[in-house]
Amino acid sequence: MIATITEKPDTSKDTIQSADKLQQDISGRDRLISNVLFSWTSHLVFFIAGFIMPRMIDNHLGQELLGVWDLGWSLVGYFYLVQGGVNSSVNRYVARYRAANDMTRVNDTVSSGLCVMGLAGLGMLGLTVGVTMLMPAWFGGRLAGNVREAQWVYFYLGISMVIDTGLGPFTGVLTGCHRWKMHNLIKSGSHMASVAGMIVVLLAGGNLVNLAQAYLVGQVVSYAMRVVCAYRVCPGLHVNPFRARRSTIKSIFAFSGKILIPTLSVILATQTTGVLIVASLGPAALALFTRPQSLTRQISTFVNKLAFVLTPTASSLQSTGNHKEIKALLLKTIGYASHLSLPLVLVLTVFGGPILQLWMGKSYASNLLPAILALGALPQMINMPAWQILVGLNAHGRVGVAQLPASMASVLLIVLVLGVLDLGLVAVAVAGACPRMVVHLFYLPLCVRRRLNIRLGEYATHALLRPMVHVFPFAACLVGARFFLNTHPLAELAWGLTLGGTVLMVIYWRYVLPARLKGRLIRMVPTYHDFE
Repeated sequence: MIATITEKPDTSKDTIQSADKLQQDISGRDRLISNVLFSWTSHLVFFIAGFIMPRMIDNHLGQELLGVWDLGWSLVGYFYLVQGGVNSSVNRYVARYRAANDMTRVNDTVSSGLCVMGLAGLGMLGLTVGVTMLMPAWFGGRLAGNVREAQWVYFYLGISMVIDTGLGPFTGVLTGCHRWKMHNLIKSGSHMASVAGMIVVLLAGGNLVNLAQAYLVGQVVSYAMRVVCAYRVCPGLHVNPFRARRSTIKSIFAFSGKILIPTLSVILATQTTGVLIVASLGPAALALFTRPQSLTRQISTFVNKLAFVLTPTASSLQSTGNHKEIKALLLKTIGYASHLSLPLVLVLTVFGGPILQLWMGKSYASNLLPAILALGALPQMINMPAWQILVGLNAHGRVGVAQLPASMASVLLIVLVLGVLDLGLVAVAVAGACPRMVVHLFYLPLCVRRRLNIRLGEYATHALLRPMVHVFPFAACLVGARFFLNTHPLAELAWGLTLGGTVLMVIYWRYVLPARLKGRLIRMVPTYHDFE
């Protein structure tokens, strides 16, 4: 009789720990902190460039042409509608199928995404040519002698967006594999090269068209590197147009359609605002409005860097059924987002005018504009992790739909403010902020409660109550320095940030920072033995 030998599973402690560690690596939880920190570090390139380039354009070419540059980006921003959220869909499904070790479906997803986005890129190319030709009819009166230059700026920026669209799924491969460090290194490195090229152009006496050409070159280099790196970080990746599947494309569009609506909402709220300002007040007014708006966008981007890494992680956790982990992750990250955004918004609210004066000059200084724009964007910043986790769970449809009527209401109010009431930029900022605040303050938390069974009191404690208590001493220092020192505004800012920042660091170290991050920071501090 032949005995049947059955191999028993290895249940040793080391084996179980190794398996658990592998699962965590696949979900990306072990890399969350490092990914976020590296994302913030790499974004410093964009942050610094965002301060340098507008000032240089204003100094070398003037406020009118700075407004033309802003208009070009406002119009190009509409092309994000063509992308339709497909890159986010590739990001989610790559993470999900890799967690299940299903490379066949990973390849089907990437191949299908590239086919869809390739066709979208061709459509964008046609739109770029068409809009370029129509710009004299649309903005000829307001742009006057700058129409020709505006056309070429828009054309080159549009070609950059065509590249970004057609090869975008390779970015989804990098982020779906949780390689945010590599993604951000490529993104920041190529942008640094583009900015260096644009600075050389300005110093050499170039114009806006040359700036757009320099940006296009940087975009080409960036995506060439992304394609190469995507194959390196995802072993077994095989892209073939014949692998595109109708069912996969249908799944991609079903998911990305939920992204398309909030993307449309953001475009209505931002790009359309810029176009309406140019049509009513001219490009110089857009330059004045865009500068405090860009400060608010920089703060939002830092919070978004924290939130974006959560989508593939939530998707991976969902594939393994770790719903408690998803709930814990959401509560922690909305707390971190609130602790990050509240101090920055307070700085813009109290010292926005002096910061704008120091950055762009007295003609750009405004106390109300940065305060209104920052406070209006605060609810969205705090709730961004919740939104990205809903995206990872494919449960973001209702919130996305709710954002559309809010943005439409914002546009209608801005049209009323500019076209009927003939009010200024401060009224535009109020009209644009109010409807969208309602969605992020009330409706999004309700959807999170329904989807993850989180009590609203628990959600509010993590998102608002606890962070407000921790940030209150910092706010008191800023307000005290602004209104009681009676010195130069920049000196008040320095005193407020020094005193308030010191108090805030102590509170955050004691009550906010996670133990793992504090351990890393402690290890970075040199000890006595390091100098022996």
